[in-house]
Amino acid sequence: MGERKAPAKGSGSRGRLFGLGLTAGVLAAFIAARRVSTRQRMPNLAVWQRALAEQRGETSAARLAVLAQDRYDELFAARPRPAKRALRFHVERGILPGLAVYQALLEETGDRQAALAEMESLSVWTLPGVRRLMPLLGRLPDPFPVFRRLHRWIMRFGFPAEGWEIEPVEDSEDCIAFNVRRCFYLDTLTTHGAPELTPTFCARDDALFALLPASITWDRTMTLGRGDDRCDFRWCRAATPGPTPDRRSA
Repeated sequence: MGERKAPAKGSGSRGRLFGLGLTAGVLAAFIAARRVSTRQRMPNLAVWQRALAEQRGETSAARLAVLAQDRYDELFAARPRPAKRALRFHVERGILPGLAVYQALLEETGDRQAALAEMESLSVWTLPGVRRLMPLLGRLPDPFPVFRRLHRWIMRFGFPAEGWEIEPVEDSEDCIAFNVRRCFYLDTLTTHGAPELTPTFCARDDALFALLPASITWDRTMTLGRGDDRCDFRWCRAATPGPTPDRRSA
């Protein structure tokens, strides 16, 4: 039999090191893949990215979308978990996505006022799905009764007393009016150090209710997010607006 050659000096060590390196690489890839597969995708991320692309171009929008997703991951991991399901929905699908995009813009621009102005225009793109009902209301001969019932349902299930302090003013066949004395969005954003972002959500309300049919008027002259002591919501039949509540009352 031929003489067996001894392995070159150090070859065993190199083999072991290579094996360890390969194992570590596979493990790192598995962890990274697991993180990507289990991360919480930011709601409406594609919508935010399209809106950013309209204003900034595709490249900048893609970069900001990645940054916003990273911010959302951090915010989501440390998010508050209120007992009410509706409040958790507002946190995870309403407040944190907007805050994540705002933080991404701040990191990109370093200009708070510019970021806020851009957020106000961007937030209109992410109006809730209820906006699809607005054109349907316009097809009705008298949409206000339907709007009134829909409004009651949304307020009952979507805006619980644990998050909002609501002071009724009027609920009649001609008008719906109430004041908001405490706002869950403002409270949550204040906790996150960004109360200045709240008016962008107020602007989304304005954009949404501007879609109402002409037979329903929408009016709000004050908001907590813009520094007033209340938000004075009011919807009326256009033909019979009814008496104007005394907004000066405490």
